[in-house]
Amino acid sequence: MVTAAYRPLAHVLIRRIVLLATACALLLSAVQGVLTYRQVQQRFEATLQDIVSSNLPMLSVGIWDIEAEAVRRQVETIVAKPEIGYARLNVATGQVFEAGDAALLRQQPGRRFEIPPPRGSGEALGTLLIVVQPALLYQALTQALLAIFLGYLLLTLLICSLVAYVLRREVERPLRGMAEFAGRLAPSSLTVPLQLSRPARPHHDEIDLVARGFATLQAAISRHIDTLDQQVEERTRQLDAALSDIRELSIRDGLTGCYNRALLSERLPSELERAQRYQRPLAVVFCDADHFKPVNDRFGHLAGDEVLRAIALRIGSQLRQDIDWVVRFGGEEFVIVLPETDLAAALVTAERLRAAISTSVILADGRTVQITASLGVAAFQSGEDVESLLNRADTQLYLAKQGGRNRVMG
Repeated sequence: MVTAAYRPLAHVLIRRIVLLATACALLLSAVQGVLTYRQVQQRFEATLQDIVSSNLPMLSVGIWDIEAEAVRRQVETIVAKPEIGYARLNVATGQVFEAGDAALLRQQPGRRFEIPPPRGSGEALGTLLIVVQPALLYQALTQALLAIFLGYLLLTLLICSLVAYVLRREVERPLRGMAEFAGRLAPSSLTVPLQLSRPARPHHDEIDLVARGFATLQAAISRHIDTLDQQVEERTRQLDAALSDIRELSIRDGLTGCYNRALLSERLPSELERAQRYQRPLAVVFCDADHFKPVNDRFGHLAGDEVLRAIALRIGSQLRQDIDWVVRFGGEEFVIVLPETDLAAALVTAERLRAAISTSVILADGRTVQITASLGVAAFQSGEDVESLLNRADTQLYLAKQGGRNRVMG
């Protein structure tokens, strides 16, 4: 993309104003020139009339008295006037008196005047032809037009200079200042106010509106920056809460609310590592509801779900909060992890669990289900892995089942 050359707005406006003012000056000069031409012509005509009115009487007397020399001098006197280029007197008797440049007759026809008798009655004594001096006419016209043109030109230049000064002070400088201010804006200077060096005035103009718009924009950006940290913190909190909810959903059993086997596989190795490193006791309890299949067959799977939720609640009620934790291993089987618990204490806890579970469960429809549970306990042995520990607890559960159910083995 081709970038256009930079040109200040004031320069463009000044250039257009100068062109328009010059055109107006030329138009006015042309109109004034036509009027001046007419005025010059009228002045020459008045001068010619004065010359004729002052010289015709003397010519009339000279012709009437037949004084040829006086008539010739009078004709030469007429031509001596700067406005007259050529004069010729044709007397009725056939005499001709002329003076000046006869070649001027080829440029213009001249003016003819009848010479009356001295007493003002009778036939004309002759005809006087006068040709004005065109150079003087053109010179006067040129001087007048030049004066008019120079006057308009000086006036145009003065007006354009004043307009240029005003535009630069009132338009170009403020706009350039705003452009430079916008170019210097950075994240660290967004709150720096726009300062325009303009004289005080009782009114506001478009530049003041733009400056006020800058101030409004900066205030909005400043408010946004002030609340941005708070918004980020709030969004982070919401995101953490959403991730926590997702995490809970991924590690919880949807039916009982206990942890699921995925969490057991993730968390139990850490428990074993901690017990191994710090030589702390750890026990695992396998719990299995006795004769659970007949419950599903007799009361239905929905009733079976209610029984499983009741077992999970009873197990949770007997555990230490934020220390012990329970996992639904599958079906009606649960795994209880007891950190900081040796085998003897684990057997006591398992007995409490058995007693809590072995009570009646009242279903939502009012029916009662009698349940019991068998539990197998195994304590962590140094160097043992997760699979070995769970297998030993499962073996103890099997022995409890074989021993008649509703009992604890360890």
